[in-house]
Amino acid sequence: MLRTFGKTVGGAIAVLCLVSTLAAATEMTCAKDDGKGDCIAATGPDGHTVVVVGEGLKVGETMDCVDRGNIIACQAR
Repeated sequence: MLRTFGKTVGGAIAVLCLVSTLAAATEMTCAKDDGKGDCIAATGPDGHTVVVVGEGLKVGETMDCVDRGNIIACQAR
């Protein structure tokens, strides 16, 4: 009984962590790349430009970005 309850609670916590990560994703547009195919600055929906890390992205491409505390990581849509 206790083992089943522990598995249920652990699974619920894992799902909540995953959902919170996905909910924090923001759509941004690459504003500047480094010439090697990596985006280094992006413009958010509010019009502000921020420093990001996005591999395989060029200027004008839309991407999903997640703030990880010390960096903003982006991936192509």
